[in-house]
Amino acid sequence: MRFCGKTLSLALGLILATLSGATLAHHGWSTYSNGEFSLTGVIVEEHFGNPHDRLTLEADGQQWNVVLSTPRRSRSAGFGEDNVQVGDTVTAYGNRHADQATFEMKTVRLKVGEKLYNLYPNRT
Repeated sequence: MRFCGKTLSLALGLILATLSGATLAHHGWSTYSNGEFSLTGVIVEEHFGNPHDRLTLEADGQQWNVVLSTPRRSRSAGFGEDNVQVGDTVTAYGNRHADQATFEMKTVRLKVGEKLYNLYPNRT
């Protein structure tokens, strides 16, 4: 198959745009503080799927975006949508967003009832 320069440039541009969008959607650790943080709240919304599973918790009158792990990592830890439901009280342990005006955290462990799910076993 033969491509002209303009078509090849356009194709490469689309590939790079797609890859950079996926990278931006990924929630790395660099935007979160290094200090340990825990949050106990009531689930008001749940999302299971890529790029990360996520819960919205109501805690002290504020809604928090609680970023969990990728679906594959969550399921490997034994955690999935059958383990929680809206109205459940959970405790998330991890790292708060570095911008204190942003009510978001990245979760390392999640406690539901008496069960603790270790989503990132190699992180403390």
